[in-house]
Amino acid sequence: ATGLIRTTKEAMDAHPDSLMWKLTAENGGRVSGRTAFQAAKQGDAAAQAAVDTFIGQLGYGLANIINILAPEVLVIGGGVSNEGENLLRPLVESVRPQLYVRVPEKQTRIVLATLGNDAGLIGAAFLNRAR
Repeated sequence: ATGLIRTTKEAMDAHPDSLMWKLTAENGGRVSGRTAFQAAKQGDAAAQAAVDTFIGQLGYGLANIINILAPEVLVIGGGVSNEGENLLRPLVESVRPQLYVRVPEKQTRIVLATLGNDAGLIGAAFLNRAR
C-alpha cells in the first residue's frame, strides 16, 4: 500500500478540503491504504482521482508482468484486496487494453486473494511447514 498511501498524501496536500483529512484524523492521524477508497465511496473527487491514479499505475505494472511472463492467474493480495470489486473491476479495465495477447482463452485472470491481508503470512507458514 506504500504507493497508494503516497498518492493519497499527495492528493490530500493538493486538496485541503478533502474528506480524506477527516478520515485520517479519525484514524489517529494515520493515512492508510483505505483512506482514499473510503473517501471516494463517499463522493470525494480528490480521493477518486487518487484511487484512479493508483489503479492506473498498478494496472500498468500488472500489464507488463502479463506481457512478459504470461501467467495463468495474477492474485492481488494484501489489505488493498479488501476493496473487492471497487478495486478489481477498474483494475481489469485498466490492464486489458495494454495487453499484447487479446485472445480471451489465453488471457491472464486477475483475481483477489481470498485471504486478504493475511495471504503472505499464511503462505510463509505453509512454506515453512513444507520444509
